[in-house]
Amino acid sequence: MALLLWTGICYGQEEELPTILADRPGYTWGTEVLQHHKIVWENGFQFEKSIEGAKTLSLSSSILRYGVFKNTEIYLGTGAQVTDEGQGWDFNAIGIAPMLFGVKIKCYEGDGYLPSVGVLAEIRSPHIGSKDLLPSDIAPCLYFLLEQPIFERLSLCYNAGLEWDGESSTPTTFLAIGAWFSITDRLGGYLETNNYLHPKGNQYLTEFGLTWLASSRVQLDLEANLDFKNLGGYYAIGCGVAWLLN
Repeated sequence: MALLLWTGICYGQEEELPTILADRPGYTWGTEVLQHHKIVWENGFQFEKSIEGAKTLSLSSSILRYGVFKNTEIYLGTGAQVTDEGQGWDFNAIGIAPMLFGVKIKCYEGDGYLPSVGVLAEIRSPHIGSKDLLPSDIAPCLYFLLEQPIFERLSLCYNAGLEWDGESSTPTTFLAIGAWFSITDRLGGYLETNNYLHPKGNQYLTEFGLTWLASSRVQLDLEANLDFKNLGGYYAIGCGVAWLLN
């Protein structure tokens, strides 16, 4: 998952450059979708340590997004990762994450104090990817999205959803709140809380990071994710890029 940031800059008083609509970094989504026929490629790298002690290095987490209609975008993604279960990294056994198919629809533009509304649906394939990483069955996710501008440089996003892992019929409930702010025309930041509620145990994560508009078509980012309930037990750090291709 990723968080929406709509970053635009203007050189001088007349020339307005293209807008990058990035769904990374972060795990909270906004409601905006790509303009019709626009294509954005996003790629990230992340190191994650789980509570159980396993370490995962995501060498490439790639998503290709396309604005298919005025208020609808579709995307697909996958990635390469290697895991250390306590016996060291085995870079000869790099796994390919399950193929991800998704669609996001902006349902309501918002008006004044009323937030904009969107929905997002994803499916992870049990057939495309490395055998050890594939779910046993189709793993769908469904999210309800709200986004509310507070000031010119501050927006809040609220997400609620259900996630199935392809192994159990009991979904995980996902609840998230994210605050995104512009520091300058090029530099932005965010802070969000991501909560995963499941009968086998809940996880409450806090993520923060920075984005930098390197050019009119390229955005770079840094991110960190912590579990304050298990400090030192879980953490993740990463970086990435979003590139407006056309």
